[in-house]
Amino acid sequence: MINAAGSADPLLTPDKTGTAFKAWIRRLVSDAAELKAFDAGEIDAVMDRDSGCAHLLPEAQSALRGSNRIAHSALDALPGEVCVLDASGVVVMANTAWRVSGAAHARAGLDVRAGENIFAACRDAPASERTHADAVAAGLRNVLAGMRQSLSYQYVCPSPRGRSVFTLTVAATSAPGPVNALLTRQWHSEHDQAETLSGRTSGKPRRGATPARTGTENRLLSALTPKDYARLKSNLEPVTMTYGEVIYETGERMRHVYFPSDCLVSLLTVVGDRRALEVGLVGREGMIGARLALGATRSSVRALVLGTGTAMRMDAERFLREFRRSQTLQRVLLQFTDKLMIQISQTAACNRFHIVEARLARWLLMTAERMRSVSFHLTHGFIADMLGVRREGVTVAAFALQRRGIIRYRRGDITILDRQGLEAACCSCYRHLQLMESESR
Repeated sequence: MINAAGSADPLLTPDKTGTAFKAWIRRLVSDAAELKAFDAGEIDAVMDRDSGCAHLLPEAQSALRGSNRIAHSALDALPGEVCVLDASGVVVMANTAWRVSGAAHARAGLDVRAGENIFAACRDAPASERTHADAVAAGLRNVLAGMRQSLSYQYVCPSPRGRSVFTLTVAATSAPGPVNALLTRQWHSEHDQAETLSGRTSGKPRRGATPARTGTENRLLSALTPKDYARLKSNLEPVTMTYGEVIYETGERMRHVYFPSDCLVSLLTVVGDRRALEVGLVGREGMIGARLALGATRSSVRALVLGTGTAMRMDAERFLREFRRSQTLQRVLLQFTDKLMIQISQTAACNRFHIVEARLARWLLMTAERMRSVSFHLTHGFIADMLGVRREGVTVAAFALQRRGIIRYRRGDITILDRQGLEAACCSCYRHLQLMESESR
């Protein structure tokens, strides 16, 4: 009997060694088959039926302590800050990097330690961190419930030097049994902190430079074989995509393709000279410029950056050469194209039949998933263009969600406070798209 922390169950007896203990524990074995297995060394523990306690044999106790040391050593060998949570949110293990960094920042911002509960830490967070802490707690519940595989949040907290910013990533473990979670923490540089605290970014995309922000690699690239990715990688260029930047205009020649990492791109159908309606959203699950693989050379939509972040850019001609060579790239790209077509058709139906509030809730959920954050900056005008409605309609819908405590919206800064409430408020299109996504994996 082992608990999530990898230590012996509290009901187990203290460590006992030697032949006397083995002779004593052998008397607890009453079944002939069990006695035979005991003498053959095939049993690690024996149950005392009178007391209800299980007793580990010396060899099993030694192996248990050894496995615990191996797990700690493996965590300590990781370069990042990592801790492990059990299904109830209790920290069962934290590596040295996590503990040392937490101490250096005066334990600011949910710096939980072994034996502490992160939900309690979120509940007791100071008022200045309440929004961030509530978002982390809500996301962690989704991960532990098996509703999400991973989530990331930017967290702002006080520190000895004023205010600090870090990214906290929550990921579910893949082991069978109750879902546990891994927390990883990455503190941001002073430049990134200043940018986050000011709530704005500036300047044109920095082509060819190392991205200022880092994120999980694009899923299409991650799905390639090591050989295919190594060949593709030499042609990939990291770029920073800026909020409001137009990647393609309708009818424009597609000279590059883009694999988003942590940016968000809206695909808009332009009607007439000025009006535009969003038909699709693309984040790290896909790519921009997929029509090239279908033989097209010009974009059928306007591709507009909604969330500043990073992407990998590739020359269109080089991409097509690699696409023709790699069956893996062909497969993953066609799978993504199929998902995008489903999203586009569902969005068209949603825009026709569902009320603005439900459509806004669906759109916010899709945006949050692709941005891997519950907070982002979007103006009423942008959202109105995305949903194809008047700005007044967005104002009324956003106010309704805010009044119910589902979101907070102020001067273009949106924060999802209650994800479950947002899911309940959205239309059936969101659940349909989730179902199609899970069936195509």
